[in-house]
Amino acid sequence: QQRIVLGELQAPSVKYVIWSSDMEAIALLSKHAIVIASKKLVHKCTLHETIRVKSGAWDDNGVFIYATLNHIKYCLPNGDSGIIRTLDVPMYITKVSGNNIYCLDRDGKNRVISIDATEYIFKLSLIRKRYDQVMSMIKNSQLCGQAVIAYLQQKGYPEIALHFVEDERTRFNLALESGNIQIAVASAKEIDEKDYWYKLGIEALRQGNTSIVEYAYQRTKNFERLSFLYLITGNTEKLSKMLRIAEIKNDVMGQFHNALYLGDIQERVKILENAGQLPLAYITASVHGLMDVADKLAAELGDNVPAIPHGKVPSLLIPPAPLLCSGDWPLLRVMRGIFEGGLESARPGVEEDEEAAAADWGDEDLDIVDVERAIQNGDIGAEGEG
Repeated sequence: QQRIVLGELQAPSVKYVIWSSDMEAIALLSKHAIVIASKKLVHKCTLHETIRVKSGAWDDNGVFIYATLNHIKYCLPNGDSGIIRTLDVPMYITKVSGNNIYCLDRDGKNRVISIDATEYIFKLSLIRKRYDQVMSMIKNSQLCGQAVIAYLQQKGYPEIALHFVEDERTRFNLALESGNIQIAVASAKEIDEKDYWYKLGIEALRQGNTSIVEYAYQRTKNFERLSFLYLITGNTEKLSKMLRIAEIKNDVMGQFHNALYLGDIQERVKILENAGQLPLAYITASVHGLMDVADKLAAELGDNVPAIPHGKVPSLLIPPAPLLCSGDWPLLRVMRGIFEGGLESARPGVEEDEEAAAADWGDEDLDIVDVERAIQNGDIGAEGEG
């Protein structure tokens, strides 16, 4: 007789070998480890336990159910595991069928233990990309808890985890992770804390949603960032209003920055003069050809008029005039994801509008503050930190 090796797999001191019902998978049980492999001994995953593994069996879905000294646990094909229930006394699993586990106790008596398989069936459906089954379970079952939320987030499904979360801070973080700017705005309104508005502004800027960036900066009264936003979008009208706000707040540096952004030479000379920087005001006026203002400043300076170097070509600090005032980035029309459409329609009182949802920012009423109205009402407030 000739001995032929059909497969080989390294495993620590195997005590039991358990085949799946379709004979396509095998579980090798050691004292403190479980090795899952295919029928040809191709390694799939290894699971380590600190407490001794007592027994195990495959269920009808290809999930390995095993018992330790005080727990019944599951092992998914990708190596994810979890606790199904706690045991009062050690049990030896003989068969798993549906939601029932058949086992022997230490007296040799048959026992039937009923379990809730919802959690591991849900995870298995995600692994196998059976999204119709995932949606059905979300709509009809009581899946919840931090463990499920953390699992969804870890496996890259934050948009699904959103539907399990009620805490606004958690919803906000999940919404940012999944790029759902509409839910993030709604959560930020509920939380209304500066750090969350700041994070929202960063994500909205990444997505090119300048209207929400503007709204976030206004809520935190971050006038410096707001001015720069108006600069890069070419909104000179609002930039002029930011100059007036800085003037009302007596923010000299803010005034000067806005004057630089606008290329307003006369305003820059005026700011420098009011700040007591007469030599700088004189040089600025002279270099930019404002000779009447320069002569007036020279008279005030007397013998302290600064000398302007000759023979050099002056480079004027005037930004190019914007041709267009840009807004939000345009979006492609895409089909809604299976979860995005199906889960929202499952909520009571929600009507799905596919056309509007296909390529819309979800432009709800953001109450974006009119800068002119804020000036008139005196609602300027303290400047937020960047």
